[in-house]
Amino acid sequence: MEKFWDVVVDTMLDALKVLPILLVAYFLIEFIEYKWANKLQNNHFLRGKASPVLAALVGSVPQCGFSVVASDLFAQGIIPIGALLSVFIATSDEALPLMLSHPQKWLSILVLVLSKIVIAIVVGYLANAMFRLLHRRKVVAQPKVVEHDHAEQTISIHDGCCHHHLDTKRFDWKHPLLHSLKIWAFIIAIGLLFGCVTKIWIGEDRMADFLTSSYWLQPVLAAVVGLIPNCAASVVLTELYLMGGLRFGALLGGLCVNAGLGLIFLLKQKGIWREKLFVFAWLISVSILVGYGCLWINL
Repeated sequence: MEKFWDVVVDTMLDALKVLPILLVAYFLIEFIEYKWANKLQNNHFLRGKASPVLAALVGSVPQCGFSVVASDLFAQGIIPIGALLSVFIATSDEALPLMLSHPQKWLSILVLVLSKIVIAIVVGYLANAMFRLLHRRKVVAQPKVVEHDHAEQTISIHDGCCHHHLDTKRFDWKHPLLHSLKIWAFIIAIGLLFGCVTKIWIGEDRMADFLTSSYWLQPVLAAVVGLIPNCAASVVLTELYLMGGLRFGALLGGLCVNAGLGLIFLLKQKGIWREKLFVFAWLISVSILVGYGCLWINL
């Protein structure tokens, strides 16, 4: 029972860290929609050529809340799939704060952060290009068009975030608040579930034994652990590295796939199954390739 309450406390603390990010992000989105109705989905800054760079820089902030917001924005068509992957790959969750508590590892911290940002940017651009090629789908959204009296007319979309009715004459503060609280409740529920799985039913010691069972399998095993949508995954990976039980390459690969609750929130979205498979395929492939490619690095 004591372990369960530890999971509850850890989950609530993690959720409290995410809530301010959600509130700021969704109030900002609502404000942009209120001021510039119908322009957010066609925003060239969010969907343009620089979107993977912006996403990688935002994702590098050690806070899993950004991956949740990115999944939501992608499902709404506001950011392209490459930007979503950039956020996921750049995210480090609890790894960076843990490593910062060991200042003697400053070189490892620097290489880890810069490597994840570079990998995130490269993958973001490659994913956008491949997605267009495979699915013959333009990244930039096009305005809806209907025929009326044999003439084409552009329709103004009066839907905001979550397709709620957008009143451009009055700022709606209730929607971003309720939207943030709904996502927050989902984060708490999922956090409790996976917290029980990783810390009670499986246990962090077993995960550590699993990771260190074979030197040459470390990148693959780190990718498997990294897919767990819980901060325990990044904690186990980082702690094992700091104790010398995990190679830097395996750590880097495992953290590239560790997108926190963003992955679960992406799976929660209705439809877009080919996009979901595309994201998972890229994350797993990049994680394993990076893990083996950097396994020789001794930091």
